[in-house]
Amino acid sequence: MVPQRSEHQEVRLHGIGVSSGIVIGRAFVLYGDLIKVERRILRKDQVEAEVEKLVRAIERTREELQVFRTETAQRLGEKDAQIFDVHQMLLQDEMVLSEIIHRIRSERVNADHVITEILSKYEASFDGAEDEYFRARAADLRDIKQRVIRHIQGKEETGLAQISEPVVLIARDLSPSDTINLDRSKVLGFVTELGSRTSHAAILARSLKVPSIVGLVDVCHQVFSNDPVILDGRNGVLIINPSSETLTLFKRMQRGFTRVESNLARVKKLAARTKDGKDIALSANIEFFEEIGTALDYGAHGVGLYRTEYLYMTRSELPSEEEQVQEYSRIIRAMNGAPVTIRTFDIGGDKAQRFFSIPPEANPFLGFRGVRLYEHNEIVFLTQLRAILRASVHGPVRIMFPMIACVEEMRHCKSVLVKAGEQLQREGLAFCADIPVGAMIEVPSAAVTADLIAQESDFLSIGTNDLIQYTLAVDRGNKFVAYLYRNFDPAVLRLIREIIQKGHEQCVWVGMCGEMASDPFATMVLIGLGLDEFSVSPVSLLMIKDIIRRVEYPECENLANAALNFDAAVGVENYLLDVMNRKFKDLLVCDAGIA
Repeated sequence: MVPQRSEHQEVRLHGIGVSSGIVIGRAFVLYGDLIKVERRILRKDQVEAEVEKLVRAIERTREELQVFRTETAQRLGEKDAQIFDVHQMLLQDEMVLSEIIHRIRSERVNADHVITEILSKYEASFDGAEDEYFRARAADLRDIKQRVIRHIQGKEETGLAQISEPVVLIARDLSPSDTINLDRSKVLGFVTELGSRTSHAAILARSLKVPSIVGLVDVCHQVFSNDPVILDGRNGVLIINPSSETLTLFKRMQRGFTRVESNLARVKKLAARTKDGKDIALSANIEFFEEIGTALDYGAHGVGLYRTEYLYMTRSELPSEEEQVQEYSRIIRAMNGAPVTIRTFDIGGDKAQRFFSIPPEANPFLGFRGVRLYEHNEIVFLTQLRAILRASVHGPVRIMFPMIACVEEMRHCKSVLVKAGEQLQREGLAFCADIPVGAMIEVPSAAVTADLIAQESDFLSIGTNDLIQYTLAVDRGNKFVAYLYRNFDPAVLRLIREIIQKGHEQCVWVGMCGEMASDPFATMVLIGLGLDEFSVSPVSLLMIKDIIRRVEYPECENLANAALNFDAAVGVENYLLDVMNRKFKDLLVCDAGIA
């Protein structure tokens, strides 16, 4: 039943923003599968014809998916096109096909009913899985189910064909084929109940630059078709029935985005250099190959953080050494000689665990995660290091180890790296023997002993996401205490200063790859504290670069010293807001009204 609301009041819903942009328009709510399936008993002489109908429908679906694959390869490249290989693999599962045919013959019921029952069972199992990989595969299975049923029933059109004017699409889920075929003149952006940052629809949305939000639970039952809505893909916010004040604000923000993007375009090819000539390394954080194009276009100095967990989270088995060599090599080649910092897998906590023997933990974020897994899974770790070393022949590479808490862990990781190199040398496989190795500083113990860890490292990179959380004893995902998670808490600023100073004392450069590096309010403070490298999300590159180019180093030092003198985060925040309003007012429209 379509949901009812008693009044048209403004409602704000929060999901996972997976593709940036602000969209203002009318909602179009896509309810359910829009396919009616009824159980029919077949005559004995109809059974084999029904099986043949199933086989033809599967073949037509295969052909249809191949067309989507070809179109995707032409529009977005081979990597995005490989998404449809997963569909073909699921479609060719002989065990499931045999089960469907057996049910048709033994129960003498129609094929579309059997498919609905059997695939819905697998779909529900995937949807309920803890592992993000399997939840993402539920959308792929739904797409296959609907396409095969439509071909059995002779129905070619989907609910998307009903869209005749520009709308914000609201749906339970979108398949990759739905996403790739969205008519951008009619679909301004989309919001789904299901999905994650690593779902195939999310990956394609980023490549297509369609503003989108996923994981917004029960949204289909909170929005009417034709409701006025605002979609903020950057912050993952959907506003239903916005007030006139909110509408005015977001229209101004839209104009502001356009103006800022136009102004920032001028710095794309310019160096990240202060007005008085101090060069700052400005790199990109990436998780997917598709993000490299934006990073290069916006003038990234290199990749300061390549998260490799994606390779483990989007597959049903561990990636082989050869598969990893291929993936790392294409990223390194794509960066055209700019350095790529590859972080070894950071599993545990809230990330994929199915390949590792991790027992239930009362507090997984303080448990068996990150570098702590390596000694107990040395073959997996060794395989990844071998793959990185082999890929290093294609360009400059750095290796970074996550969640280092003490110098002993750093030494252990380096010993396994030496072992990997010795194996490759014996096997006659080429690799670069002189690869910089660094530690990710995201644990307070590592921050306090940064001088000791720096003696075992070529560089340090501050991971503020966890460092702030652990330093302040705040679970940022806990709504009751998340307000205490603050970048500019005096304890955080003092700890960052200490890490940078201790790294420099050991003649080691220090970068930052946590979210704080992408915060324009923090840029001058971090420059003043002596940070050598900012590694930020690709969409933040131009803004951070623009700020760097508009300041001088001594003024940043003075500002950092002033920030360190406050006794509470609110004082720092108000001080920096005043500075930004005076010096960078033209950039502030990007976050107006979001907090």
